[in-house]
Amino acid sequence: MKVPKSIFRQTGDEKIHVENLMEKFFVNTKKYVQSKLKGDEDHYFKIKSASFSYGSRQVNSDNIVTYVEFRERYIIAGIFETRTAFNDLQFTFFRDLSCLEKPISQ
Repeated sequence: MKVPKSIFRQTGDEKIHVENLMEKFFVNTKKYVQSKLKGDEDHYFKIKSASFSYGSRQVNSDNIVTYVEFRERYIIAGIFETRTAFNDLQFTFFRDLSCLEKPISQ
């Protein structure tokens, strides 16, 4: 599965489509890493989420990053949920599998 293009939604729209795509994206990334390492390492993957905001005290931000952490060391995929200037939601996907380019220590 390729990294999905950014998705824009109006604030009131349902996020079901985006949530299904997020889940598919994370599961696909996990399965790909497992296939490359040839192991069943479910306990090494964690999905985490955190809020982030701009450096200004005047900006009340509800921007969120949700990401897959592998072995408590590598962030291998994630999604930024941010608001545009028009108060629409933007979902930006990213993936970094560079941890597979070198041996992963146990």
